[in-house]
Amino acid sequence: MATIDRLAYAAELCRGKRVLDVGGWGMTTSTTSTGLLTETLQTLHRVAEPRAQADQNGPAKSPFLAALARIRDGAAEHCIMDAHQDPGVAYQIDLNQSGCVEKVRAAIEEYRPEVILCMETLEHVNYHFEIMNEFSRAVSRHGAVVYITLPNNGNWVLNALGWNYDHSVAFFRDIAHRFVTRSDLGQHAVVMHGCMQKYLWYWWLVYLLAFAQPLSWGFTIRRRAS
Repeated sequence: MATIDRLAYAAELCRGKRVLDVGGWGMTTSTTSTGLLTETLQTLHRVAEPRAQADQNGPAKSPFLAALARIRDGAAEHCIMDAHQDPGVAYQIDLNQSGCVEKVRAAIEEYRPEVILCMETLEHVNYHFEIMNEFSRAVSRHGAVVYITLPNNGNWVLNALGWNYDHSVAFFRDIAHRFVTRSDLGQHAVVMHGCMQKYLWYWWLVYLLAFAQPLSWGFTIRRRAS
């Protein structure tokens, strides 16, 4: 399985397209883990790449956020769906609240995206299968391309950093694949790949320490060729 840079791939996928970015308001890092190894990894991460909250309209604050900005800037339209109350969020929907599925369907029908991004989001929400079923509906009805990424719990460095502290599912490779394909998305053409950060020198060290385990799993879903 090929390992790719997920943000560079997403930027290319979204170039010139009308994009709905689900959970795309910003990135923060929280953890409940302790221990010398964890603290060392977290310190290295903070020093190498500040994890300041992304300003959707302002300058990028780190190589990671610059890569996120290229997704937004390259798209013909970039629309965010997220639970946060912020002027940059077009569809404020909490995917952990009852009634969110109907709101997601209405938003997709109104916006009619050409690409749906849902990166490192579904592991945090209660209605993941229902949301993926709505994505599948967008593929069938509007020809949308869906790109989902999920964290790889087979990567011990990811676990040591505490990034899985609030995840509802532990995504090892086969579990991640079943998670996506057992939703209605499985009726479409699904391509899976590994994803690795490539913005800072120390991520290559992380990659080696994790025995070449990717940081996350990526899934591109399109209509099946007729």
